[in-house]
Amino acid sequence: MVKDTQPDVRFLWFAGCPLAAPARANLEAALAQCGVAHYETIDLMSPDTLPTLQAWGSPTILIDGEDVAGEDPGGSTCCRLYVTPERVPATADIVAAIKRAQGR
Repeated sequence: MVKDTQPDVRFLWFAGCPLAAPARANLEAALAQCGVAHYETIDLMSPDTLPTLQAWGSPTILIDGEDVAGEDPGGSTCCRLYVTPERVPATADIVAAIKRAQGR
């Protein structure tokens, strides 16, 4: 069954993380492919950010609260490396996570 609502997409990052820009580019490409118009950007260093979110590394992409790589939080705010050639989530992996959330 296909959901009528858009998935909740969150991009977690902090300034100075060298992987944030390429991860954001892959996220935006995936969103365009899936017809998702909006995502929330969360600065992990902001004092307003919830501690549960600050446990993730930068960059992290959450779709309906689930990490696109299927990982759990690391427990501290640091740069995060993925097991991909670019060291960030691949566009295809993000698309797959969005489609799972959309029920397709």
